[in-house]
Amino acid sequence: MALGDAVGRAFELHRSYWLPMTVAIVLKPDFASTFSRGVLRLGGTFAGLIFATALFHVLPASAAAQALAVLALMFVLRCWGPANYGIFVTAVTGMIVFLIAMAGVSPKETIAARGLNTAIGGGIALLAYWLWPTRERTRVADEMAQMLDAYRDYFRAIRESYIQPAASFEEELDRTRSAARRARSNLEASIDRLSSEPGTTEQTLSALNGMLATSHRLIHAVMALEAGMHGSRPAPARPAFQRFANDVELMLHSMAAALRGSPLTRDALPDLREDHHALVHSGDSATERYALGNMETDRIANSLNTLSEELLGRLQQDSPRLNTDSTDPVM
Repeated sequence: MALGDAVGRAFELHRSYWLPMTVAIVLKPDFASTFSRGVLRLGGTFAGLIFATALFHVLPASAAAQALAVLALMFVLRCWGPANYGIFVTAVTGMIVFLIAMAGVSPKETIAARGLNTAIGGGIALLAYWLWPTRERTRVADEMAQMLDAYRDYFRAIRESYIQPAASFEEELDRTRSAARRARSNLEASIDRLSSEPGTTEQTLSALNGMLATSHRLIHAVMALEAGMHGSRPAPARPAFQRFANDVELMLHSMAAALRGSPLTRDALPDLREDHHALVHSGDSATERYALGNMETDRIANSLNTLSEELLGRLQQDSPRLNTDSTDPVM
């Protein structure tokens, strides 16, 4: 924006405030939004200027005709602008030209200034992003780690609810459940942005989407544990359940740390299948709450074991330094 303002002042461009404004509007945190925003901003602006020029030649040179044109363009802007940024820019550009013309300024002067400043500002924004990009590939691993951390917090709240059935954890459950949903949505948005970045391979997207699908199965099982807690009679928490829950938290913590660059090996991960085997053989399986716990913890163990294998496989495919002390992202 500073560069755009400096260019406008150095060349004494008319209405140069449009130049840094264009830079601010075009630049976004990710490649896809910046590129599409830049193209639509430039294309929409020039389309709007051409459309406004044509209207000036067709409509009568009266304030009433210009006011009707402003109303029509405002209708287009409000009706279809939210659905497509190109339509929005086209309509708002034409409307601005007519509004300034109604103030007594020459339309030709406004059209030329708008077109020149928008072209320069859009060019500066795209060049700046090309020289100093924000790559989603450097962020997606941390987004997944944050999701696993949020899932761990949510699972811990459910675990405590089972261990202390007389205590109320409703507020904590609501808070951690909402945080888990937000973290999942953030990861889904990050993967979607990554898919639009140049250089992203189908193999990477397939691996990420596979891990995301596995995490969905995990959280569905965790949510079923919470739902079953309200639909079954309280029963004393089994020591085997506490051991299983401890290892679930440890596995989620270890995988999140690996996504942030810490080393991870299969030997460092707990044996959830053995934990579940011990859980099934403890307590009376005819007890409703125990039967529910046995079923949902089986799904949790399967999901986490699959997720850990997917992550370890991805680690092996990446640079060997990711398995040492590097802080580079896994994805």
